Amino acid sequence: MKASATATTIASIAACVFAGALLLQCGPTDPINAGSLSNGGNGGGGVTGTSPTAGAGGNSTAGNGSGGTHFQFSAPPPAGGSTESTGPVDAPVATAELNCGVQTQNPAPQPVDLLLVLDRSSSMSDDIASDATCGGRGAPANCTTRWSTMTASLQQVLATSPAGVQWGLKLFTSPKGSTCTVNQGVEVAVGPNTATQIQNTITGTSPANQTPTTAAIKAAVTYYGTVSDGLAHYILLATDGQPNCDPGTSPSVTDASVQDTANEIGIALNSGGIKTYVIGIGPSTGNLDNFAQAGGTGNYFPATSPDQLTSALSTIIVDVASCKFTMNAAPPDPSNLGVYLDKGTKVALDPSDGYSLAADNVTVTFNGSYCDGLKNGTYQVVQVFFGCPGAPPPAVIP
Repeated sequence: MKASATATTIASIAACVFAGALLLQCGPTDPINAGSLSNGGNGGGGVTGTSPTAGAGGNSTAGNGSGGTHFQFSAPPPAGGSTESTGPVDAPVATAELNCGVQTQNPAPQPVDLLLVLDRSSSMSDDIASDATCGGRGAPANCTTRWSTMTASLQQVLATSPAGVQWGLKLFTSPKGSTCTVNQGVEVAVGPNTATQIQNTITGTSPANQTPTTAAIKAAVTYYGTVSDGLAHYILLATDGQPNCDPGTSPSVTDASVQDTANEIGIALNSGGIKTYVIGIGPSTGNLDNFAQAGGTGNYFPATSPDQLTSALSTIIVDVASCKFTMNAAPPDPSNLGVYLDKGTKVALDPSDGYSLAADNVTVTFNGSYCDGLKNGTYQVVQVFFGCPGAPPPAVIP
């Protein structure tokens, strides 16, 4: 599956509201202009408020009425005035219910946080297609290190990554550390516009030391505990082998060191709601599916070539893209809401395969096939229509 930037735009919708004999045509985003306070009299050929100026001679008097706030509209009076021209027509009292027949403006997918936990063990200097050490005896002529491949793939993927995916970086071992050192915190905090900082950090260091994956996952989860942006958190573990450094500074990979990493990834998911994606770089990573399964993402992505690595990164970006969209106003009647994809597809209220509306009445979440369609580019435009009392949203948006 190829990544595609999920384009989400919103177009304003015009709506017509009838009140008695009045026909009111609303512009896409223009607010309804309230007229002045009326005392029920002085109808005549002209009207107060925003209606056109009365024609000459329009001086008939409307009946007496009690005071009140009215929206007043009328067609232009006949040329020369007429005692038969219609006086002000009272529209409904100005309430939140009049915020209907229009769309929310510019709903955008909620951002997500994606922390790249990147293995910088010494074997990341080996060839991505083999276990040969580039520059060493027996190395292939086209030897390409795993580290340089990751750098190039990230440069390509970060350049096209949706703005809603906020990247961060955690390296293990930590730069300038010893054999199994993993410092607390991260090298680049998750946030918008971090691509350049991540690239500079990776190119400013080089592979060394062992593979303390368990400690790296622990540090990533601890860091996320300090991030209170309210967004979904994800980990992307990219490694070229099984974990060691467990316990202490042991360089051996053991059943215990592998299980400890899986356990920490499981804790991240079950206690923190943090899913973990896994990329295995090179031909000798071992079976990393247990890590991906513990992280709630199924299977790991093997990458033994630059194209495979780029494809894996791109696929993961698409998968983490949010299906939550935030409207800039709550609908007057949440039960009378029209949600559309590409104008012609009206989405039903359905938590399994449709849309859901959060308790805040401004967050719309797409579920099931509709979420998949937004992520893979089947749908490009999200629109939400506020229905008016007694007038449900249309089947399709013109």
